[in-house]
Amino acid sequence: MNRGAGVVRVGRQFLGHKSAGQRRFTRGQQTAARAQPPASSSGGASAASASNGGNGRSGFGWAAWLLPPAAAALFGGMAHAHSAQQQLELEAGHARAAASLKAAHSWIEQIESQPGTVKAMDAEMLLEENHPILEDDHMFAAFVSKGIVDDLTGYYNKEQKKFYAVVSLGREVCGFPRIVHGGLTAAIIDESFGGLLFALKQSRALNFFGPAYTVHLEVAYKAKISAGRTVLCTTEVESIEGRKLWMKATVSDGPDGQVYATARALFVAPKPHKMVQDVGKYLLRRMFGER
Repeated sequence: MNRGAGVVRVGRQFLGHKSAGQRRFTRGQQTAARAQPPASSSGGASAASASNGGNGRSGFGWAAWLLPPAAAALFGGMAHAHSAQQQLELEAGHARAAASLKAAHSWIEQIESQPGTVKAMDAEMLLEENHPILEDDHMFAAFVSKGIVDDLTGYYNKEQKKFYAVVSLGREVCGFPRIVHGGLTAAIIDESFGGLLFALKQSRALNFFGPAYTVHLEVAYKAKISAGRTVLCTTEVESIEGRKLWMKATVSDGPDGQVYATARALFVAPKPHKMVQDVGKYLLRRMFGER
């Protein structure tokens, strides 16, 4: 299977916006335009002439012709350099993800070939404007759009009730040089628990419906994760007790690889009246764009 085709086009969302250099250039143009005296004001021209010994030019007349092109050259050059740097970072992310996914190719195929396994999400879907699973402010979507991860794919095995998150980590993920921040590891684990919860609800494998929230999360770190790696976060059900769902997770270098962390979490569904309030607020936001 060619995993290169699945490599996310990281940064597609923010490349469409003006760069900081471009915004500064616009403000520079406006400032220079305001600095020029009105051409139709004879009184202003006379005052300028008088202030400069009657030579018909202001003492700062050089600014009228020097500043705008200078600003254009300076800020235009900065904007071009910023855009070029973004492109370099984008290409570097593609290269990292391709190399990392190639190294993990065998165990990714192992997961895909398991009976009952289906793809639940991938990076391309998370970058869609109206993707079917998560809101745009969801952390997995933000991980992808901001380049925190170079690639992300989720698989769900209905028979085993397991969710697999295959995550190719980006460059800006370290707490110690070249070592992935432990907080990011915990966030990936918690989001993978959320992926399992969603898949369980979709397959009607829970005895409650509506949202459920993390009320307890414990993580045991076993080994350091090097930046730029593709890791596997496997989550599965431990027990279901009424509105309580206990899950466990393992972060590893593949199904049979080195274990980087283990975790356990408790998710609890709110009581019916609170659930109705939460769902109602969510639907209002979806319908009317309320914040």
